Amino acid sequence: MTGRAVFLGLLLICLAADAERPGLMRKPSCPNMGDEIVACPLNLAPVCGSDGNTYANECTLCVERQTTKMDILIVKDVHC
Repeated sequence: MTGRAVFLGLLLICLAADAERPGLMRKPSCPNMGDEIVACPLNLAPVCGSDGNTYANECTLCVERQTTKMDILIVKDVHC
C-alpha cells in the first residue's frame, strides 16, 4: 500500500511540473532565408504558433514569419 501511495505522489508531482511548462514558447529554427521564400517539405508535424494558428510543420511557420515579418514563436508541437 505504501508503494502505491509513493507512486501516486510522484505521478502528481510530474503532472504538476508539466502543467507549468505550457507557458514556455520556443523560437523556431529557421534557416537564414534572406528575401526569398523557400519550399517546405510536405511532412506533417504540426506546430502551434503564438499567433494562434496551426502550421503543418516548423518550416511553414518560418515562411509565415518571413512573409509577415512577425516574431511568431512555437507554443507547442501539436495542433492549436
